Amino acid sequence: MRGETEAAIAAAQIAQTITDSREGADAITPKVGIDLVTDTDVACEDAIRAELSRRFPDYPVIGEERGGQPVKGKSYWLVDPICGTRSFASNLPLYCTNIALVEDGVVTVAAVALGGSGEIVYAERGKGTRMYTTTGETPVRASDHSSMIWIDDGKSERAAATLRNALLSGRWYVCMYPSSVFGAYVAMGRMAAVLHFGVSLTANAIGSVHWAASCFMAEEAGAVVTDLNTGREWNLSTHSFLIASTRALHDDLYTLVAGM
Repeated sequence: MRGETEAAIAAAQIAQTITDSREGADAITPKVGIDLVTDTDVACEDAIRAELSRRFPDYPVIGEERGGQPVKGKSYWLVDPICGTRSFASNLPLYCTNIALVEDGVVTVAAVALGGSGEIVYAERGKGTRMYTTTGETPVRASDHSSMIWIDDGKSERAAATLRNALLSGRWYVCMYPSSVFGAYVAMGRMAAVLHFGVSLTANAIGSVHWAASCFMAEEAGAVVTDLNTGREWNLSTHSFLIASTRALHDDLYTLVAGM
């Protein structure tokens, strides 16, 4: 295991301990629109930054709450301390901590701590995806055995139309909780697919702190991950994407979206 992977897992464990304690969960500050942040979000990011910087002081950290910028020629971390803060604040275990390492413009390591479960999913490029718990670890693989898919919450006409057609088809159970934890669930074989209709402000050449880790580990687990706008393979500039456990399911869902 790479040292960077060990660092990502360790930082995810620290964040998981903080979120499990729920200290600061009731200290809520509104952000843009209906978004919010808790004191726990900030405490998690500060702890993650401290651990990653202790182990790799030359790697900049770019976080959801504290910001940051990459340095030309250097690897960097993308951190979302609590993705799904609304769920966390409501004490629903549908949130996660995302940590991804970017090297030479691509994600090469990621760790996602699943809220309230004690589970951490991690991946190294070319080595697959594994689930870690205090009792050991096991490889995980994407699977279409589940009939559950996640579609984002309809903040665009395209997303709303896709959601409507998916529901009317009667083929899937559709989830809409606001969290990238569902990308990790695809990697673990617990969910079949994710459709995220992002806007251009949510990702750029740096990458999305919300989704880079989940996209990468789903791909390492055998899922098909593509840009919803182009149908091509995802990259750090992708802001709308489809994560599907199989190629057949991917093509079915992409056709559903393309018809909008």
